[in-house]
Amino acid sequence: MTDSFVQSSLEAVEAAAEPAAGKAAAPLTARQKAVYSTGDLAEAVISVALAQYLLFYLTAVVGLSGSLAGTALALTLVVDALADPLIGYVSDNTRSRWGRRHPFMLGAAIPLALSIGLLFSIPKIESTPLLFAYVFGVLLLLRFSYSFFALPYIALGAELSRDYTERSVLQVYRNFFNISGNLLTVVLGFGLFMSGPGGLHDRAAYAPFGWACGGVVLLTALLSGFGTMSMRHRMYTVAPPETSAAARLFGELRDVFRNHSFIVLLVTIVVFWVAQGTAINLGVYTYTYFWKVGADVIQTVLVSGTIGLFTGIPVCAVLLGRLEKKNICTGAIVIVCALLFTPPLLGIGGFLPPGGSALTVALCTFAFLTSVALTNAFVSFNSMMVDAADEHELLFGVRREGLYFAALSFSGKAALGLGALIAGFALDFVIGFPGGLAANPGAAVDSGTIVRLGLIAGPGTAFISALSAFAMSRYRVSRSELHRIQGELVRRNGSAAA
Repeated sequence: MTDSFVQSSLEAVEAAAEPAAGKAAAPLTARQKAVYSTGDLAEAVISVALAQYLLFYLTAVVGLSGSLAGTALALTLVVDALADPLIGYVSDNTRSRWGRRHPFMLGAAIPLALSIGLLFSIPKIESTPLLFAYVFGVLLLLRFSYSFFALPYIALGAELSRDYTERSVLQVYRNFFNISGNLLTVVLGFGLFMSGPGGLHDRAAYAPFGWACGGVVLLTALLSGFGTMSMRHRMYTVAPPETSAAARLFGELRDVFRNHSFIVLLVTIVVFWVAQGTAINLGVYTYTYFWKVGADVIQTVLVSGTIGLFTGIPVCAVLLGRLEKKNICTGAIVIVCALLFTPPLLGIGGFLPPGGSALTVALCTFAFLTSVALTNAFVSFNSMMVDAADEHELLFGVRREGLYFAALSFSGKAALGLGALIAGFALDFVIGFPGGLAANPGAAVDSGTIVRLGLIAGPGTAFISALSAFAMSRYRVSRSELHRIQGELVRRNGSAAA
């Protein structure tokens, strides 16, 4: 992706952002948006490393069974998710000279980088219980570190701007850096460390990959944390508490789940990530055994998907100027469903070539189109989440971005954990995948197993994803409704100040 394309994409989005009347602060500069959004690059490196590589590494390379690997992934996500509301609540109510968010972001950077390195450097452990304990312990450290960075980071973004369109622009910046982290992690894995003769089955390739990812995470997390210290004046002021912490936590959690907009967003993200978690965790298996392509082709397909994510930025810029965010998100999810459903059925039916450049072109095209749709879904969804936080203040009289995003993160992580669990158990008990693939990577896999893999990774996940599109159709905070909400807040806050 050339610099000129990136620049033109961001300029297109900026052109769609017209200043709104009555903004609480001056518009964010391009530099401020970029510095803040480097945190998404760290987030993307962690997410892609875990989603694309980890299940295959644990099962085919390290030798853990699919069900045990899926259980470790799911349990650590669920345990971490249970802690998310508390982390968000503490972040919301922290008062320090560094602000509410920055102490957590900066403190989490080093353990986050260490844990990703350790996770892909698993020593040879013969005992299955000890191996499971190692994986579980390191994963738990990674999950907690990730939450202590990501939740305050996302909540910080919700406070940087009050403007309807500028919030979408900020989400585009975040998405740009997230895509960059996605591309970097794909290239580091498939293009560099796993490009040797052993390919994805080479155990020695994973340790340097993990530590390289850790270095990138440390650098970008610190850059986002220290780089946004000068923007603390844009944050909301937290009033001193009047009741006990326990009473406030449970009361505020209750209020979060009384907001109709939040419930719609919650159901949407849970259903969507159950489906995507299943598909992503089966991704390397699907490319390697269903499509029968090597690491070089997998990298090409994933890079095509990354180009699609970039291409989605100017597309989203145009759509945001013409359509409601809800409609953009719903339509994008429907397109993703169709593109998940179609390719495996075409492959099983013999309508796609069994290999060669024609198959590569077809897979790249599907990946590109899926990613264009995903960019539009993610940008519009995240921007709606920030708008719903304003609605929460109008309804309940408090700003609770950290708790708000923590509750959503809790559900998203639980859904991803369920997706990983489904993928792991499906490998063992539904698909019936053979073990010992690292020792014998050329071993034949029977046709029935391959067909079941394609059906679960494609049409199966598409049917689940379709339910999230229906849920999103119930969202009701439009552009005009947000202007009304913010006008009410201005009048209320002005009266309170007087």
